[in-house]
Amino acid sequence: MITTAGDSFLPYGHSYSWRPELVWMQSVADLIIALAYFAVPILLFLVARRRRELRFRSVVLCFGAFLLANGIMHVMSALNLWYTAFWLEAILKVITAILAVPTAVLLWRSLPDVLSMPSQRQLRYANEMLARANRELEAFTASVSHDLRSPLTTIAGQAGLLEISMPNASDEQRRRLTKIQTSVKQMSDLIDALLALSRISRHTLHREMIDASALAHSIIHDLRQSEPHRIVEVSIQADLHVHGDRRLIGDLLRNLLENSWKFTCKTDSARIELGGAALGPMATLYVRDNGAGFDMAHAQKLFRPFHRLHSAAEFEGSGIGLATVARIVERHGGRVWAEAKPSEGAVFYFTLPTMPITGEILAAQPTRANA
Repeated sequence: MITTAGDSFLPYGHSYSWRPELVWMQSVADLIIALAYFAVPILLFLVARRRRELRFRSVVLCFGAFLLANGIMHVMSALNLWYTAFWLEAILKVITAILAVPTAVLLWRSLPDVLSMPSQRQLRYANEMLARANRELEAFTASVSHDLRSPLTTIAGQAGLLEISMPNASDEQRRRLTKIQTSVKQMSDLIDALLALSRISRHTLHREMIDASALAHSIIHDLRQSEPHRIVEVSIQADLHVHGDRRLIGDLLRNLLENSWKFTCKTDSARIELGGAALGPMATLYVRDNGAGFDMAHAQKLFRPFHRLHSAAEFEGSGIGLATVARIVERHGGRVWAEAKPSEGAVFYFTLPTMPITGEILAAQPTRANA
């Protein structure tokens, strides 16, 4: 028997008449139970740390602390088979009891939420319904595209034949024919933009490391080729790397750079800049120009389809480009926002991951400014 000096208590082993097989059975069992109690809260704490968006995070943390305290209690039980640290065991029991109360309260409060969580069968059914809806949407957009393009093609063809059959047409008649042809082209471009926007949600992401700087240089080269007479100063920061789908990131940059190219067409000494910085797992990039800009009072409309802050007479466009940008950024777990002043230019900021995206990274993102 081992006791603490001056202690009148007897260790638990005395109750078992110090029979070795019984003492060791109790001791080993307590230690194994303690290891299990320690392993479970460590797992729960890791889950809570990596999944900060969990609805039951407080329950997980409190329950983990309660299990940890129980593990320590089992260690004390094994220890007191030989020693008499009963005061320490009593203090630890009080701490465990204190932890048990909020744990039980939180568990009971969480019961309705736990019971309302969908089952695996319900989730499979919801996924099947979502897949079916996506297939129906794809079929619908293809059908709409075909049904709209057919009459547009007829209108365009008839307008062309009418123009040929009227060699002596008046200026007014030619103006009307030109307006018809222009409207047909605008409608065709709008259909293309809508189809492109709908495909973004269905596109399977193939994530990889992407040199955004190289993509931007390629896009600017194409823009210079399309309008060689324009003189635009372009600054692209080197080594801007992000992790995402190459095709979608290319569409994102193309939309933003084409916007800047378009809205600086009436600006003397036009300038476009692409830059950014990586802060941890997310990079914040921006596209800045000194073009037409816009009133920030209407900024909430920027990323909605068909919302334009400039008339078609000032700048052509479908009103889909920035909605496409927002959807691509959202699919990559980022956010997008803008700052501008009328006639002083605009800057569009957006965040993209610099490494494979995780739930922890998504949870760390602030609320989207455009939501």
